[in-house]
Amino acid sequence: MPKRKSQNSYDYWTAIDKVPDNCGYDMRFKYDVNMNSYGINGDCISWCVNNCKHKWGWWFDGKENYNPWHHNYEEQDAYMSFQNKKEAMQFWLASGLANMGND
Repeated sequence: MPKRKSQNSYDYWTAIDKVPDNCGYDMRFKYDVNMNSYGINGDCISWCVNNCKHKWGWWFDGKENYNPWHHNYEEQDAYMSFQNKKEAMQFWLASGLANMGND
């Protein structure tokens, strides 16, 4: 099966406006990719907008020291999440490795 590309290829500035309603922030699915970072890079979102046919999203897990009242975002772990195992693996190989933190 050939690699799916959307009709338009969106960069990270415009991709955020093209995230489908059933995907995006605080969406968690079966296959998670720990980004070893406290944030999600715009390149990760644009890759998903341009390449995913199934649901996907990103979410955060607060560490022990995380306090939402202080919004100390450095104390959280970021995850990309995918409904489809193959898309999760494709993401990890194409974009995830390049955008992971050094933790």
